[in-house]
Formats: sequence, structure tokens, C-alpha cells
Amino acid sequence: MDTRGGGSQRLFVAVPLPGELLGFVRDSQGLLPRVPGLRLMGEGQFHVTLAFIGEVGGREASAAREVVLSVPPEIGGDAQIERFLFIPSAGRARVVALDISDPQGVFGRLFERVMGGLESAGVMQREKRPFRPHLTIARLRNPGSVEPRSESGRARFAVESVCLYKSELRREGAVYTVLARTVLLSGAGCDGS
Repeated sequence: MDTRGGGSQRLFVAVPLPGELLGFVRDSQGLLPRVPGLRLMGEGQFHVTLAFIGEVGGREASAAREVVLSVPPEIGGDAQIERFLFIPSAGRARVVALDISDPQGVFGRLFERVMGGLESAGVMQREKRPFRPHLTIARLRNPGSVEPRSESGRARFAVESVCLYKSELRREGAVYTVLARTVLLSGAGCDGS
């Protein structure tokens, strides 16, 4: 898709969920109680956000595409899904996520590479809060307590690709389209070119 046009787009950069983890994530969602206002994320919405860019024009979109395409393939590797994570807190959760442990620093290096490139290109500035890799699996309309039936368990997360996504907000939820990707190591984690 051409990202050089003049219209604005809502963009973000993320690592998609490896296909072999879909069953694990669905099982984790199944452990959540059905509380009012809880909305489970759909299959096409699973990713670990590195940078939420927001609404930008053609110049910024093109620069973001170049940043993603410039990520060196050898920066990939493995991380670990550890447990449920409730954001901002267990008692007032708005987001239910799976916390990701990054002992090899794979997500940390990828974040620094992407964010540094986006900042250098004048696309965005990083947030003040530190980067914490996590995979959002549900959102709550109103903040509240969520008590899963048990812990999610652990699973290996292969960091196989990084993608630039366009986000379109629709009544049934956000729809994400891949605008650019870089395959990391030998895996391919998203569709698009």
C-alpha cells in the first residue's frame, strides 16, 4: 500500500503474535470471567505495540515505513509470556494483557531501534513511561476488578517480524492493515508487503 499520499492515517508499529501462540492466547482469554463491559480482542488484533504513532500525514507515514523496513533481520529472537497483567492495576483494570518477560532483551532492542528511528525522522517522541512489552487480550469499558479462574501459564514468544500497521476504528472494533514488514530471523509473522 502506498503510504506517501496526502491523507492522514492512524499508525502504529508492533510485533505480531506468532501463529502457534493463538491457541494459548484463546485459552488465556477463556480463563477471564464474563464481567459487564469486557471485550475480548479478536485474532487479527493480537500484537505487542512498540510505538503508537497516531494520526499522521503522508510524510510521516512514509518515514515510519522506512524505519520498519530498515530494522536488521538479526534483531529477532525469543521472549516469554509469563502471566496476566492488568493495566493500570488489578483493581481498576481497563486492559487485560499477557505480561512478556524479555531476558534476552529482544523487545528492548527492537523498541530502541524503532523508537530511535521514528524520533530521528521527526515522526514522534517517546512517552515518558518506560516501555513494557505486553500482549493485550481484552479491554474493559469501565475500569474494574478482573479475577481469572487461574493464571495464564507460560509460553515462548518468538519475535519473528515487525510491522507498520494502519488502524481503522469501526463499530465492531479496530481493524488493522499491514503497510510494511520486516521479517526477523527465519520466521514470518504478518501478511502484507
